[in-house]
Amino acid sequence: MQDAKNNVKRGIDNFFKMDIENLYSKTLIVSRNPDIFKNHLPDDLNHKVLVFLIFLSKIFNNVSKNDENYQKFFDYIFNRIEIDLRELGYGDMSVNKKMKIIVTKFYSILVDFKNFPDQAMDYKRQILSKYFSKIEQIEDFIEILNKYFAIDNVAYNDS
Repeated sequence: MQDAKNNVKRGIDNFFKMDIENLYSKTLIVSRNPDIFKNHLPDDLNHKVLVFLIFLSKIFNNVSKNDENYQKFFDYIFNRIEIDLRELGYGDMSVNKKMKIIVTKFYSILVDFKNFPDQAMDYKRQILSKYFSKIEQIEDFIEILNKYFAIDNVAYNDS
């Protein structure tokens, strides 16, 4: 009986892991919208990470911090970012320093983008200027973000 329970638990854990990977991949894909880096922001690692964190904030702002999956997803995301930085050739000290900055920025982004679609245009410009020193066609970029934040979470989480 215990073996059957363990098998069910492993199946649930594997299913949840697949969901996390799927959610991570979907967020990564939508945050790499070529239009963003062609028409609005410079195409470099820092901007790509910031855009990814902004898109990711939608998910985290819609999940209770008391949900056990919140921490699992958080750990998975930042572990993946750390691994990706190492694969890009950054050393241990550099990765640790960058991860500290990335996590700090993420917490700031969570607060700033909590109710982004409901905010006034001036507030949106101010928030984006906080993270990006140079934004082309800012109103169009805001519209991209508004559309993303308006996506229904149920539809977004579907495979």
